Formats: sequence, structure tokens, C-alpha cells
Amino acid sequence: MTSRKLGKSIAAVLAFVAVLLTSWIPTFAAGREVEIPDIQFQPIRPTQAITIREAVDVSLRNYPQITQKLFKLRAAKANVTLAKTQYLPNLNIDTQVSAVTPNRIASVVMNNVSGFDTVPVDSGPTVKSTTLTPECNNLQGLNLNWLLVDYGMRKANDRFAYADARTARADVALTKLDVAFHAADAFLDAVAAKQIITSTLAALEHMEAANLRAKTLVAEGLRPGVDAADWDYEVSKTKISLIRAEKNTRVAYVDLAEKMGIASTDLDIVSDPLVRSPLKVTYLQPVDLTAHPLARMKEAEMYRWKAKWDVLDKAWRPHLWLNASAWGRGSGAPRSVNPIGSVAGGFLPQVFNYMVGVSYSFPVLEYFPLKAQKDMARSNQMAAKADFELAMQVLERKDARARIQLEMTRKIAAQTPILVESARVREIKVLKRYSAGLTNMVSLADAEKALAEAQVEDALAQIDVWRAILHLGYVQGDLGPFLQLVDIVEGSRRNDG
Repeated sequence: MTSRKLGKSIAAVLAFVAVLLTSWIPTFAAGREVEIPDIQFQPIRPTQAITIREAVDVSLRNYPQITQKLFKLRAAKANVTLAKTQYLPNLNIDTQVSAVTPNRIASVVMNNVSGFDTVPVDSGPTVKSTTLTPECNNLQGLNLNWLLVDYGMRKANDRFAYADARTARADVALTKLDVAFHAADAFLDAVAAKQIITSTLAALEHMEAANLRAKTLVAEGLRPGVDAADWDYEVSKTKISLIRAEKNTRVAYVDLAEKMGIASTDLDIVSDPLVRSPLKVTYLQPVDLTAHPLARMKEAEMYRWKAKWDVLDKAWRPHLWLNASAWGRGSGAPRSVNPIGSVAGGFLPQVFNYMVGVSYSFPVLEYFPLKAQKDMARSNQMAAKADFELAMQVLERKDARARIQLEMTRKIAAQTPILVESARVREIKVLKRYSAGLTNMVSLADAEKALAEAQVEDALAQIDVWRAILHLGYVQGDLGPFLQLVDIVEGSRRNDG
């Protein structure tokens, strides 16, 4: 009875410790890794006419590549929690009841025999005769193995799991930046295509008005008849240009829908304020490019290999284990064989035992394969470091190019309004001269074309300034200032309205 109570007490204590550790470890892990809510993976539909900010927001919610990276990040976070479970002991509880024949003989089964697992381990005195009548046996056991001292191996595994999650998080940030940039860039392409339609429509109106005026003058005998045919030719060419512009715009809308992660082309865009000159913003202050998501991902990859090297370095260490077992056995053998009477015919245990001890292990010959693996990890770390330095050089070069592009596009955009105004004045004067019969239709057609081209160039120049600001924000790793500038200009337009 005393041994039975002792066995139950040990089992209760071990179960309590296991429950306590199970509840503590996930909490500790969750303190540093926040779960990703499922709302991140729910796509949204855009409104009919969208702004550039709405296009960016929709792309960040809908684009499949972001969803893929988020699930990989969730897997990396789960791996962090898994690494924390290394601190838990191994606790196994087994119960078995069997009907076994009592035929035993003195013999040995070697461990290297292939069929060893198929031969049950039996115990008891040898018998003088055999029988096929089974006896009821039972066995209940609880086994605890707990790694007490590992000299930092589990801690190194924790750091490696965190480094893996850090790399996945940086990959998510870089993917979001890429998706947002491509959506915004596609939106600017759509704005540019739409502005070409607007300018071509204005040119077509001028051409048709001039065509009507020319036919009137021809009917009155003030202009030669060939002018009417020439104007029909120019109007037809302008209509063809309009059809091509409409085709390019529809294709740009399809590309924009793809970058937004939606399978729909039934959308429209709000061009304003991207067709007007943005505010003068200074981007000449120094920027820490190491905060760019690309640099962060390369840096995280470098630290990931360093953490891998630490894991391998800690693997060649001694291990101190705590081993504990408690078990009970019972047999239905008669008292002539088993002096202790059976309980419930051998269905319940009749004797109990326990064992507590420690074991110390040291993988001596693992040194050589671990050394080779550490050399591989160190080389990969150096390669990742070189990759990080290369990424920084690329970012610095792109930053310098983006600043030059912004400066030059601003200078061009400052000249295009003058170009439009000059072309408009010239068109008016040539039109008056043509109506008075002082010039031919070729000069008037050239003036109309020059005005249309100037209007297109002016619209595209303003869009190029916005595109240069977008590219600079992308190189610096943050599109927030670009979108804030869009909101400011759009707000000023609303206030003016």
C-alpha cells in the first residue's frame, strides 16, 4: 500500500510540472511574437473610381504574394513557439493489458537482431512444461526525461528561430513595399494614358472646328477645295490617334487591376491631383538607407546564418538529463509462480516501483561533422554579409539617380506650362491668319498639332515629377511621404473648390 501511494504521488507531481510548463512556455513566446490576424488575408473590392491611395490600399490587401509571405511569417512565428517547447520534459504514460502464455526459458535476444522489436520482453521463472492457456497481465508506466543542462544549445535554437522569423518579417515588409510601389507606378501609367486621351480629344475638337471652318470658306469660294480634303485627312489621323490612346488606356487599366490583385477591368481612376504640379519638397537631407526593407532583409539573412553557426557550436556540448520512472505491474499467474497474489485476476497492478537518476552524455565524435557544418554556416554568413554590402551600394546608387531625376523633372515641368501657353497663342494667331486668307492650312494644322503635343507634354511632365517622387520614396523604403503629399495637394484642391 505504501509503494502504491508513493507511485501515485510521484505521478501527480510530474503531471503538475508538465501542465505548469505547458502553460508557461507559449506565454513567454507570445510576448515577443504577435499573431497575425486573419483579417490580413481577406481581400477587398475597390470602388468604381479610385484614387492612388485607394489603389495602394487595395493592392496591399489583395495581392497574392503578400498573402504568401504573411503565411510564411506565421509559420516562422509558430517555429519560435516550437523552439520554446524544447525546455519541456519528455513525459510518456503507457498502459497495457494483455493475455500472455506463461512459457519462458532462459535465453538472450541481441539488440542488433533485425526482428528485436517484434519480440516482446518477458520476465518470470522458466517453466518445465509449456501451455497455450493465457494469463492476464497488465503494465502501467510513467517515464520522465528532462534535459537539465545543455550549455546553451536550446538558447541558440531559440535565437535561430527568432532570426528566421526576423527574416520572414523583413521579407513581408519588402514585398509590401514592392507591391505598393508597382500599384502606384501602374496608377501613374493609367493617369498618363488618360491624359493623352484628354489632350487628343481637345486636338480633335480643334481639328473638327478648323475642318468646319475650312469647308465653309471653300463653299464661299474663299479657300481652294483641296483644303477641305486636307482637313478631312488631318481629322481622320487625329481620330486614329484617339483610338490608339483609348487602347493604351484600357490596357493600362488592366495592368493596374493586376497590380491591385483584382481580376476586374471595370474601374476608373481619379487623375487629379497627379496632373498638377506637386508641392516643392526637399529630399536632400541624409536618409538612413539601412532602414530600407531590402537592407533589413539582407541583414536579417546575415544574422540568421550567424544564429545557425551558434546552434552548431553549442551542439558539441555535454548534456545532463534527469531520468525518472514510476511503473506498476500485475500478473494473473498462480501463487506457485507469483507469490504476490494477483489483483482482479491480473487485470490491475499488484506491485509498484519507481526510479530517479541522472545521465550525462557527450557526443565526442560529433566534433568533426559539426566542424564542417560550422564552416559551411560561416561561409554562408560571409556571403550574406557581402550580399548586404552589395544591396547598400545598389540603394545608394538608386538614391542618387532618383534625386537627379526629381531635380531634372521639376525643371522640365516648370517649362512645359510656358510651352503650352506659347503654343496656344500661336494657334490663335495662325487661325486668324488662316481665316483672313493670309496663310495655308498646313501652317494651321501644324499649329494645332503643336498645341496638342504641348498639352500632352505638360501633363506628362507633371506626372513625371510625381513619378520621380514615388521612385525616390521607393528607394528610401517608405512611400508614406509620397502618399501624404498626394493627400495635401488633393486637400488643397478640395478647399479651392
